[in-house]
Amino acid sequence: MDRRRERTRKAVVDATVDLVARRGSHVGMTEIAQAAGVSRKAVYENFGSREQVLLQTTVNLLRAELSLKGAGTTGNGDVMERLAHTVVEHVSEYRAYYSAVLSGPGGYLAGNALVLQLAAACRQLRNEHHQPSPASLYDRFMIHGLLGVLTEALVEHDSADLHAVVSRLYKELGASNKNS
Repeated sequence: MDRRRERTRKAVVDATVDLVARRGSHVGMTEIAQAAGVSRKAVYENFGSREQVLLQTTVNLLRAELSLKGAGTTGNGDVMERLAHTVVEHVSEYRAYYSAVLSGPGGYLAGNALVLQLAAACRQLRNEHHQPSPASLYDRFMIHGLLGVLTEALVEHDSADLHAVVSRLYKELGASNKNS
């Protein structure tokens, strides 16, 4: 990819994070282009549609900002639980963006992209720490559930402590496993 195209894509992604965090996921291509300092045509050429802008912005934000370094070694619980708390750190930092994008139009695409990225991260962490890996369907199921619970907390309880939500989730999962 040439440098001009990379700069355009980065400007669009950065502008989208800011706009969505401030105004919600209903921002249009013209607003995104203006905020990025590029033409509307350049946005369409690089992304194709508003949904793809939101999707790529979410994936790029996750890849660039989510630190998995401590997820595999710190905290209690299995890799999935530790990954969940790492995700909460990331989502908390970009709370307004994730609240808008996961609950708005295109939320399914963004959520699904997050699931795929986080499932791959989970496999990577398990491999690095020589832990057995359940079927990928299990990981995707757990991550979909985690994102659903986080989205609900973001939308319905604007000031919810996301770490407490995840801790409660894993406590209840542990209790239900003991009772079954």
